[in-house]
Amino acid sequence: MLNMLKVPAVVLFFFFSVLMLGACGGGGGGSGGGGASASASPSPAGLVPTPTSLSPTVAPPRFAYLADFYDNTVSIFTVDAVTGEWRHNGYALAGTNPLSVNIDPSHRFVYVVNYGSDNVSVYTINQSTGALTPGTPVATGRLPLVIAIDASGRFAYVSNYTDNTLSVYTIDQTTGALTPAGSPVATGKGPQGVTADPSGKFVYAANYLDNTISVYTMNQTTGALTQVGSPVSAGANPVFVAVDPLCRFAYAVNNYFGTLSVYTINQTTGALTQVGSQVPTGVGPDDVTVDPTGRFVYVSNSGDNTISIYTINQTTGALTQVGSPAPTGPVPDDISVDPSGKFAYIANSGDNTISIYTINQTTGALTAAGTIWTGSFRDCARQMVFTAGSAPVTYLPKFAYVTNNNDNTISVYKINQTTGVLTQVGSPVATGTTPKGVAADPSGRFVYVAPEGSGTVSVYAIDQTTGALTAGTAATGATAPFGVAADPSARFAYVTNTGSNTVSVYAIDQATGALTPVGSPVATGVAPYSVALDSAGRFAYVSNNGDSTLSVYTINRTTGALTPVGSPVATGMAPYSVAEDPSGRFAYVSNNGDSTISVYAINQTTGALTQVGSPLATGAQPLGVAVDPAGKFAYVSNNGANTLSVYAINQTTGALTPAGSPVATGTQPYGVAVEASGKFAYVSNNGANNVSVYAINQTTGALTAAGTTPTGSGPGFVTTVGTIQ
Repeated sequence: MLNMLKVPAVVLFFFFSVLMLGACGGGGGGSGGGGASASASPSPAGLVPTPTSLSPTVAPPRFAYLADFYDNTVSIFTVDAVTGEWRHNGYALAGTNPLSVNIDPSHRFVYVVNYGSDNVSVYTINQSTGALTPGTPVATGRLPLVIAIDASGRFAYVSNYTDNTLSVYTIDQTTGALTPAGSPVATGKGPQGVTADPSGKFVYAANYLDNTISVYTMNQTTGALTQVGSPVSAGANPVFVAVDPLCRFAYAVNNYFGTLSVYTINQTTGALTQVGSQVPTGVGPDDVTVDPTGRFVYVSNSGDNTISIYTINQTTGALTQVGSPAPTGPVPDDISVDPSGKFAYIANSGDNTISIYTINQTTGALTAAGTIWTGSFRDCARQMVFTAGSAPVTYLPKFAYVTNNNDNTISVYKINQTTGVLTQVGSPVATGTTPKGVAADPSGRFVYVAPEGSGTVSVYAIDQTTGALTAGTAATGATAPFGVAADPSARFAYVTNTGSNTVSVYAIDQATGALTPVGSPVATGVAPYSVALDSAGRFAYVSNNGDSTLSVYTINRTTGALTPVGSPVATGMAPYSVAEDPSGRFAYVSNNGDSTISVYAINQTTGALTQVGSPLATGAQPLGVAVDPAGKFAYVSNNGANTLSVYAINQTTGALTPAGSPVATGTQPYGVAVEASGKFAYVSNNGANNVSVYAINQTTGALTAAGTTPTGSGPGFVTTVGTIQ
């Protein structure tokens, strides 16, 4: 059963599912019946035609959103439409204990129910990047659980567990803002899931504590609800109702005895009539969803860590089980099908992962296709929802920036998106004295440089067309700064101070990029060089060159503040750079003093590190280390050998295996970066005053030289900026 038993005042609380692009949006709580196709807008006058065909408009998924209950955030991901994999894409702050998430049918707005603060957070979606811009939260009843959106995108409904009500809201079609529409409507006892049928006629609420389903007709002008007769009997402890894409059948998942109730839907009144006996599921079913074609039903069983699969009789709605239940991760909660209908996802609250499955389009059977590491804290029950569009997400490189240690400048380049070749943009731009680290914020709007000879951090705004930099006001509070990194939400920057053995935290002004110190600098080891953050923005790691250690910190995602995790961890001699794989499971440190690479597994709850094997020998005097965006390969620049080492990453342990012989670079290679698409790598050659460009074989990781480009004098670190298309 779902671990929401740990949440105060809730008894046996369960989860739901994601937006389906069938006409009736047959998913669970995430769908809320939001049934239009991805690119569709609400119908004129808010009217939604009754669906007549099991041929939903299939569109590729683009972004996924995940509610992080204990972290009070909403995580953002891009979705690979071919493999089904997700990639971290920042996060947004929510209210207290965000529990469920939904999206309007036009995919412009995201809504998050905050269980701990009795309100709903409202966000506008950036259609290009998936980023969320918050609006004004709206109050709900007590202990809200789920929000459903009607198919016209004009009304929203929230189940209030303690009040035994549904709150009703109208949706502003320009801003997405919610406005209460009359008083909350009475339900049965302990309403859990709420589902709006996307024909715009009916709403269903699963009443957990009195074993019933409440049925309502929806006023298509005001959104007001009128109850249809008495609540309908369900099994023991119903948690959600899913509706098929033609609005003919409804399925209620009953947690206590592990069953599904099957109903036919009266097309005029919305009334439910039970079909046959209850259908067995696995142990402790939490969620039910119908795929977009209306042929298959999936149920997550948290009590035995499985998914039950069924085919739907298209005449009666009766279910036939498909094979044995498929295994999942520990304590599966939300089950969702992506908008294309190709992949099913299970959120496993027991280890904060999401299991990916491919769907057999003929039988509905599931085949395991990988695991997504979410970055959520602890045993966080959570819910996911998708957007879709006319084209899948594509990452494209735009600009590259290289610090020049000897002439106190930063070089600016435009990246050829086909070849990876760099074209210099104007003359190098002045920085502080002896610039070392350089980082771009994830939004691609600002660049930060750590000049070791100065007591400031250089700040630049990026011209979005040319990549040219305009200097802003340098930030104070640094002492011999060396490394710099920006967090995934683009709200905080971190700078290592070799002069005071500390790391400074700065808040980023979202309009200007200016940095404001957050509290006092935090202690590190001796001579901190590089700082790296995990892809979810939960942990920070600092390599301490002077005492051969790695400092570990947790990040407060509200304030950006750092809290040390235990004592610094031993590395090889004189660690220089640190990098993480994109999943946030492994960290890599280049040890300049003994020419090795240290590998660590990251504890997903605490951020603590466990060394994986002994440090691995690399070329002489390694400096830079980078991991490709897919997390399959690592690259290390060997300053004393004039080479770049290539490694394959073991996807289970994080261990590195050499992938061919090291590749020749220029003289004294220093920094290394892989741009956002994973197609090209860049190495700054400190002794040759240029940058080497390589094309990456995305299957083997092998590199093919693609030329060099001049820099300023003594190039150091390199960073790139990309865009999502």
